[in-house]
Amino acid sequence: MSKEIRTLGTGLEVRKLEDVNEMIVEGYALRFNTWSEDLGRFIETITPEALKNTELDDVRLLFNHDWSNVLGRQSAQTLDLEVDEVGLRFKAKLPNTTLGRDVYEQIKANNINQCSFEFTLAENGEEMRYDSKDSIYKRTIKAIKRIREISIVSLPAYKSSDVSIALRSLEETKQKRQLDLVQVELDLLNLKNHK
Repeated sequence: MSKEIRTLGTGLEVRKLEDVNEMIVEGYALRFNTWSEDLGRFIETITPEALKNTELDDVRLLFNHDWSNVLGRQSAQTLDLEVDEVGLRFKAKLPNTTLGRDVYEQIKANNINQCSFEFTLAENGEEMRYDSKDSIYKRTIKAIKRIREISIVSLPAYKSSDVSIALRSLEETKQKRQLDLVQVELDLLNLKNHK
């Protein structure tokens, strides 16, 4: 299975507990039933059922999907995740490091306010359909196999390799549609020849 990465504005919040000098950030790594921006000829939404059987074991909070920039981790009890009616909510205690302080201050200044997540789609975990009214493919994520990391990101961009993986589903759907159209044309020709 290939991994995919999604970036969205989630309204990060920061709190500094002055008495214990902790830097806490919280927000949503993903939200249910909301349409993404155009991801390259398609948009997508995630159903609440998509996280029902998702592996959320020892997820890390990273900065910009960089595994050398770990900001929190479930096993270290510096990252809490909760699936609620809105989506996948997180709360993290940032480390008192240069990176932790910098990210905290950037969020506080609202220079950084987006999250992203890396996921692996479960088998048969999506549905793709073409919306002729809006002239775009619409992908519904129904089952996510695993989320390894969530990230606080500075740019709402997708790495082309990760988007191209998602585009594979779009290409498969388009190919099937083209094959269906060819089959209809063949059927019509056969009917015409039998008259």
